[in-house]
Amino acid sequence: MLVKINGILTTLFFVMLLGNIGGCYVDTSDRDDEPPAVPRGVRTITGDEQVIVEWYPNGEYDLAGYTVWRGRDDTDFNALVEVSENTTRYTDTTVRNGETYHYAVSAYDIDGNESQLSPEDAWDTPRPEGQNVVLDDYTLAPGRSGFDFSRPEKGSIPWDTPATDVYFGLDTEVNVTYLYSDNDTFMQDLGYHEYFDGVDIVPEMGYTTLFVELIEGHVYAIYTPDGNFAKIRVRKLSDDAVVFDWAYQTEPENVQLAPSLKILQ
Repeated sequence: MLVKINGILTTLFFVMLLGNIGGCYVDTSDRDDEPPAVPRGVRTITGDEQVIVEWYPNGEYDLAGYTVWRGRDDTDFNALVEVSENTTRYTDTTVRNGETYHYAVSAYDIDGNESQLSPEDAWDTPRPEGQNVVLDDYTLAPGRSGFDFSRPEKGSIPWDTPATDVYFGLDTEVNVTYLYSDNDTFMQDLGYHEYFDGVDIVPEMGYTTLFVELIEGHVYAIYTPDGNFAKIRVRKLSDDAVVFDWAYQTEPENVQLAPSLKILQ
């Protein structure tokens, strides 16, 4: 309705607050029904009894947070935790070594709208790890020259036991230090890496047997007779001993061996 008041044309709007007037209703709601974008870049980092889940941040102004989902396969997920809008990393410590977990992330806004689950195939199998294992030369200290990846709590063990996966020694004829095996453990030199996490997945093929030359700073992939993959990184090397970090995948034929943050920190 247009009404002229004091020579000025004014539009009068009649809005009913508690009901309809003459059958007219004006909806003043400004609720947003549009969900946030699907989170992208979801990835996992393998740890020792933990899995770290990371993703790229969303950019919506009304973003309220994210939901991290977990499942035992890539189709059936359950909500694991909700985190704030400023969070793009979550550490799942409710996992077991040697068991595989699948992860997805969704985003939700202040009005409760939630996105679809992230599309990445993000899965992980946590595994044990350790640091600063010392093996002595098997000709000088035979009782402290071997290592069994399946029983790392033993530390260094005799080189000539059936359980010994690898052992250390110096070939005095050529003056070269080697990692040896007498039980069909396969080994492969993956080259120099400044950090232990330089190799997160080991190869399935390309392994040698019997021995491999050790070089300080190099990462080596190991394949045990039981069908388990492991890796070591040589921290320090001398003619008499080697010091290395290790990770061992307890799930057979699983090549995931990336480190947890305990190694990185």
